[in-house]
Amino acid sequence: MKKFSILPKNIVKEEKVSGYLLIAPAVILLTIFVIVPLIMAIYRSFFYFESGPNEAIFAGFSNYIKIFKNQNFVKSLLNVCIMTLFIVILQVIGAFLFANILVRIKNRFGIFARTIIYLPYLFSGIVVGCIFTLLTYYNGGVINGILGWMDIEPIAFTYSKFWAYISIIVPTIWIGSGYTTLIFYSGLINIPKDYYEASEIDGANFWKQMWYIVLPCLKNYFVLIIVTLVTANLQMFEIPMLMTNGQPLNSTMTPVLYLIHARANGNVSQSEIIASSIVIMIFIGALNAIVFSLSNRKKKGE
Repeated sequence: MKKFSILPKNIVKEEKVSGYLLIAPAVILLTIFVIVPLIMAIYRSFFYFESGPNEAIFAGFSNYIKIFKNQNFVKSLLNVCIMTLFIVILQVIGAFLFANILVRIKNRFGIFARTIIYLPYLFSGIVVGCIFTLLTYYNGGVINGILGWMDIEPIAFTYSKFWAYISIIVPTIWIGSGYTTLIFYSGLINIPKDYYEASEIDGANFWKQMWYIVLPCLKNYFVLIIVTLVTANLQMFEIPMLMTNGQPLNSTMTPVLYLIHARANGNVSQSEIIASSIVIMIFIGALNAIVFSLSNRKKKGE
């Protein structure tokens, strides 16, 4: 059957034109600063530019092959995946618990608590890295100073693989927990109270309300937070650079930090660095696609 509009054709046409004009600035900026540079980067990843910017030699997939043969780069991908896994799990669980506590605080202290929790998110990774570096110094650090006062051996945060991971994971969770907590908080306060009242009439306790009401209502919030955390942490470099600089033995080296070192030291060509950036982008996009596909499957199953 044909669809008929109650609006005159000229009005419909004007609405379409006005809609296109509204999105035109965003499309233009996206094209100039995202799409065009991305196409140029993909193009350059298939060429050598060692002789100069105007002397390109077609290389095919050679740059990508070199990158995947580079053990340090592959190891950096594995490192960042391990750290991202722990950060995402711990931050999501912790933020969800904190949000449930904040919902139950109704007085002015609740406003104060939400403000304090959100404050670390306003700091840059450089600032947070400097703060936690002062805490974890082997000689003169606050933590080791307290341990020395208690006659306990100091911790070598940058010489132990386990403690190196801890020194990166903890500040990364600290800086992002406020943002994540407030997202969960906004989701919790938007759940209709009628759901809770109806469940109480049916005899549902706290745990049943949590399982059958809270978690299903916050499903999209979980997807948003997981995708955001995965995307951000796979590109981390500020905190690892300041806390461990990829040590010990490159066990905390991340892909972005590796590319910064490689570019500064001249160990890797510019074409390989561009190819590495494309690989990182595809890797992040693939992981996010997996998260979205899993969430869509659950929705279809319901």
